[in-house]
Amino acid sequence: MYTNNAYLNNSKIDIKDKSKPLIVTSVGTYHLHTRPKLPTFRPRGRRDFQLLYIAAGKAHFYFDEKEEIVTADRMVLYRPKELQKYEYHGEDQTEVYWVHFTGGDVTNILRSYGLTNENKVFFCGSGLEYSTIFRNMINELQITGYTPIQYILSKRIYNAEILLQDPSYNVTEIASIVGYDNPLYFSRIFKKAKGISPSEYRKNI
Repeated sequence: MYTNNAYLNNSKIDIKDKSKPLIVTSVGTYHLHTRPKLPTFRPRGRRDFQLLYIAAGKAHFYFDEKEEIVTADRMVLYRPKELQKYEYHGEDQTEVYWVHFTGGDVTNILRSYGLTNENKVFFCGSGLEYSTIFRNMINELQITGYTPIQYILSKRIYNAEILLQDPSYNVTEIASIVGYDNPLYFSRIFKKAKGISPSEYRKNI
């Protein structure tokens, strides 16, 4: 599985905040090709909005306990407090991009992209260019204060720190998961960012 995620202030706690028009709480991607299944179940939903774009393969969503298979080039929108139940299967070669966001002007932003359906889940119509819409929303919502390279590096290092807390992954596997084919290069990058090597970081946990 390949994953590359980032969280606002490095916190995975979902928030509701209307102090600004738009606030990204988290953003990321999953590409499932080795793990058999990656399920998500949030019976009470989240406090923020979630938009998922299926870039390749397919995903299995459950709406009112009925399975709905969502194929590539479609998006799913969850609003706050809506039950979320979905899963990705390794055999489907699923690739998905997602973003969580909140803010005082979310409704108008969604309306500007045609996401006005009042149903629990919204699928974009066939006349829309999905990848362009999703990319534009990410660009519009994601204000990080970093250059693109700094932002990608910060995400990779943060994800590596999380994975190093799980002893089931070795350093070579972690390097691959966060986007580095060469584990030695990954170790150098990690040490430059954190001051210690990945192995030393794991020992200090």
